[in-house]
Amino acid sequence: METRQLKYFLAVAEELHFGRAAKRLHISQPPLSQQIMKFEEELGVKLFQRNKRSVSLTAAGNSLLRDARSILRSIERAEAKLLDAASGQGGQLCLGYIGPALETSLTEIIRGYKKSYPAVRLSLREMFTKDQLKALRKGEIDAGVVRLFRHDVSDLECELFHRESYALVLPADHRLSEKESVDITELAGEQFIFSPREDQPRLYDEWMRVFAESGFVPEIVQEAARKSATVALVAARMGIGIVPESMANRKPQGVVFKKLTGDFPSIEMQLVYKRQEGFPAVLNFLDVMRAAGNMQGRVEN
Repeated sequence: METRQLKYFLAVAEELHFGRAAKRLHISQPPLSQQIMKFEEELGVKLFQRNKRSVSLTAAGNSLLRDARSILRSIERAEAKLLDAASGQGGQLCLGYIGPALETSLTEIIRGYKKSYPAVRLSLREMFTKDQLKALRKGEIDAGVVRLFRHDVSDLECELFHRESYALVLPADHRLSEKESVDITELAGEQFIFSPREDQPRLYDEWMRVFAESGFVPEIVQEAARKSATVALVAARMGIGIVPESMANRKPQGVVFKKLTGDFPSIEMQLVYKRQEGFPAVLNFLDVMRAAGNMQGRVEN
């Protein structure tokens, strides 16, 4: 059963006249009659009773008429959805993100994307960078906001999404709290609240290298996966912490933030996605990000 056959049948069934049905379909009458006869042969039933004066539906024809309209409407809806997905106006977009990305303008970008593309089903999944890269390659997510640090992304597209520096967070009455800036070398002998190595082992190891080159091994007295937890523990005088400088915008009580100087990595987040054409939902998301002024450059692999 083909869509064209259903359309031909529906035209004849509604007009009950082959000439008018042919005119409605913009074809001549003989091919229409032949197509209906062929359709009946394929189905093995008569759909119409015909004589020289009239055309009427058989019981089988009436049964098919009840279903034909809904079948054709379903097909039309499916075709419309396909066109929407092909243009990025519909379909689904699954976006992975690391937790700290929610401290950036990601939420504003998501809001802007949903406003511009309301028919797209946007699903969000919080995942570590390594898990996002794995899921992206398996096709489990369509794009991800990640922190890359010596990860192999040669098979992926990467665009810089966010960049900022680190700041030192101290208890309000700490010995360094009166200084305008603090160098890494001045932190020797301090007790640290630091992120677990398993979260981002490459970045963790890089910080250990920075500390070692500054002449000390940090005493880590408490681990905290989230930077907000680091700040809270610093306020509780458990130690000092190194957090994104944007954390100072929250103005938490009991702590002070200081500019941190020295040779250490900056905070960079990238949007990563597969190198492929034909998935405009991701490209539309990129356009919204760029329009929001958040694309600061391209990462070369």
